[in-house]
Amino acid sequence: MFHPEFNCIANLTVWSADDTRDGKFISLKNVHKAYICVIIKQGADATVHTLTLKQATAGAGTATGTSEKALLVACPVYYNEASWESSNLLTLGSAALGVHIMGVDQSRAKLVIFEVDPAQHMDLANGFDCIGIDFTDLGAANLGGAFAILIPSRVAPLPTVYSD
Repeated sequence: MFHPEFNCIANLTVWSADDTRDGKFISLKNVHKAYICVIIKQGADATVHTLTLKQATAGAGTATGTSEKALLVACPVYYNEASWESSNLLTLGSAALGVHIMGVDQSRAKLVIFEVDPAQHMDLANGFDCIGIDFTDLGAANLGGAFAILIPSRVAPLPTVYSD
């Protein structure tokens, strides 16, 4: 269950228009689940956006993770790429190895939420406990960014997400 006093919210990217986003890595030590939330306000620019989750062994708080690689398996992804401003209904899909490609529909507000269970989707056995996200170029008329909502383990202290 989410409650601001018991969960962490971590910013993953700069929020601005245009440009490619190489998000910050955050540590998922002591995290039961992470919800990586991406919001893009698509203007009059028909740009395809590819969102890619990456895992790393270190690098929390930086844009460069140590030994970066894709997630181990597909993770659930919830999205609304057509009417998020007027409808809160989300569609459940699957992000193969942590990759989701958004359509080119213009003048839309788009929301994508990756559900990451570190024990299931990441290579924790080999020390991969940091996660980050990259976007392809947003295009001149688009605005976007990403943040994470972290659900800590029941018996562990709150995570320290910006340090390893």
